[in-house]
Amino acid sequence: MMAVPSLQRHLKIFLQRGSARWLQKAPVQAQGTPQIYTPGLQFLRQFQTSFRCGICSQEAGSNVGVRCAKLEGRGLVRLEGPDATELLQGLVTNDTGVMWGDSRVMYSLFLNTQGRILFDVMCYRVSADTSEQPSFLLECDAEVQEKLTRHLKMYRVRKKAEISTADDQLQTWAVFSNNTVDTPLLATSKTQTTNCDRCPTDVTDPRVEGFGRRVILPKNESLTRLIPNSIEASAEDYTLHRYQWGVPEGVIDLPMGESLPLESNLAFMNGVSFSKGCYLGQELTARTHYTGVTRKRIMPIEILSHGSSPPEVGAKIISEAGKNIGKLRSYLGNRGLALLRVAQCKDKKLLIIGEDGSRMELAALIPTWWPQEQEELRD
Repeated sequence: MMAVPSLQRHLKIFLQRGSARWLQKAPVQAQGTPQIYTPGLQFLRQFQTSFRCGICSQEAGSNVGVRCAKLEGRGLVRLEGPDATELLQGLVTNDTGVMWGDSRVMYSLFLNTQGRILFDVMCYRVSADTSEQPSFLLECDAEVQEKLTRHLKMYRVRKKAEISTADDQLQTWAVFSNNTVDTPLLATSKTQTTNCDRCPTDVTDPRVEGFGRRVILPKNESLTRLIPNSIEASAEDYTLHRYQWGVPEGVIDLPMGESLPLESNLAFMNGVSFSKGCYLGQELTARTHYTGVTRKRIMPIEILSHGSSPPEVGAKIISEAGKNIGKLRSYLGNRGLALLRVAQCKDKKLLIIGEDGSRMELAALIPTWWPQEQEELRD
């Protein structure tokens, strides 16, 4: 592992070249020359705070079993400007106010006018406090990153907010444990969010307690060099980790314009505020929450036996009696996610019948992090 002084010098050179600085105004070139506002240049000043980094500060022996996965399938959109908070607040399901307390991150969704999911995002607060110009990073599925950018620009109207990509400068990493799903990840406070010169953004994943952490680093930096005894995992390893926990992410798990927020466990994953003001697509979500019961939910599945041909995403899942139970959303190896009628799949063998008549047997699992007293869990 690179020595800390050498690493700091390396990052200092990298940052001085402008590859990881944002929003910062260029210096005055000559007396009387106005300062130039240059979107895309400001990281060093905003991220070098006094927070103690929860990852870099770990003892070497405490990181055994910690895995770091570079999420190249996730893109980063930069949103900054005086009206950035107002723009975001009117479009996402969660309350941006949660990012101005102990946490610098929130999980949220963008909905269409019918209340169906367009984008699932992790929102990171970049600006140090409310005295600075609001600045955010929005992490989304790279496949729909351009659509998210156009969506933001369409609703910006006359608001003073700049929208651009940060992919040329930054990379998202997931940090998770190699142990069982019930084992907490790292010995840091649940609410501690940290920033230092080596880990520009290091936060606890806000969706499920114990699920892992999110780290954003300069594009050419490797997180395993900053965490002693950690292992670099693949994106597939992280996907399997999500499937074991039952955490959906991206357009495959949450098809654009089709998925409903509460069926996607938005409320269970701290992704919605029912007390904030209006936002796009709010009506259906609020009405379902207050007056209805969510009978179907995305659940983790275990594949007990494979058929002779792999099933397609969206394949119908039935009970042994032939009753329609739900649809397959995604799978990898023997793990996956499916949208299922919760009460009708508990402790039952489920089937997917292929076009050639082959049978795939699977079982639905109820995550331990779900609230147990839910009406939809009852037969």
